[in-house]
Amino acid sequence: MSAYGRTNESVDKNTWLDEVNDVPTTFTGIQWNTNSGWYDNSFRTVGTSERAVVNFEPFSGFDFTVGKTIEIEFESEKVSDDTDTLITIGSNSGARITITPNMATLYNNAGTEVVHTNYKSNERVKLAFIINAIPSDQASRTVESGLAYIVNNGILERAASASGSSFDTTGSITIGGARSGVRVYNMRVYPYSIRYVDAYNNFLYDSEDKAIIADSNNILDSTGEISFDLCKNKLDTILISGNLSNILSG
Repeated sequence: MSAYGRTNESVDKNTWLDEVNDVPTTFTGIQWNTNSGWYDNSFRTVGTSERAVVNFEPFSGFDFTVGKTIEIEFESEKVSDDTDTLITIGSNSGARITITPNMATLYNNAGTEVVHTNYKSNERVKLAFIINAIPSDQASRTVESGLAYIVNNGILERAASASGSSFDTTGSITIGGARSGVRVYNMRVYPYSIRYVDAYNNFLYDSEDKAIIADSNNILDSTGEISFDLCKNKLDTILISGNLSNILSG
C-alpha cells in the first residue's frame, strides 16, 4: 500500500486499497485536511479520535517454513508522549508490531518481546521486520534460519532468535488513534522472508533520493573490495601512512 500521489481533493480520498488483494481501509474521524488525511505523499493522522484500520491480518496463517516480512515507512510528529502507540500491526495482545514515536517492537503470540529498535522521533523511518524461515529440510537450514531481523532505513540493525515462538494470530493494521501524530508513506507484507539486501533495495526504490543513496553506497571497486579512494569522498576517513611496525608491535 502506498500513499504516493493521494490527495484530499480526489473523489476516492476515503478509499485506500492494497495493490494485490484490494483489501479495504476503514477511516474513522479523518478530517481530510492538511492535518488529517493525505499530505505530501503520506497518510497523516493525530488525535485519539482519528484512525485508519487496514482490514488485513498480516500474521494470520504464519508458517515458519516460509517466514514473514512486514515493511512500513512512517514518521512520528507532534509528539505528545513517547509511549503513545502510533501504529499496531497484528493483535492487541498477541503477535504484533507496535510503533511508538521512537521505538518499534516485535512481539510473539505470548506477548513476549522478540526484538525492538529505536530511532529519533520526527524523522522519516523505513523499517523491515523479517522473520526468517526455518526450512523443513534440516540440510537447508543456515545460521540465519529462525532469526528475526530489523532492517532500519536499508541497514540490517538488529537480530534476535525467533525460533520456538509462535506468530500465527489475528489482528489487522491500525494507524493513529493516539495523542501524537504519525505519517505513513507505504507498507508491504510478504508471505515469506526476504533477504535483508532486498529490504535495502526496497528502501532505495521507495526513497525520493535514489541517486544520492546509490552514490553514497558506491564504495566497492571492480573486484568487490572496499575502495579507500571511494570511501574518502563519502565517509569520514583517516589515512595513516609511514612505517607502522613500531605502532603495531606496541
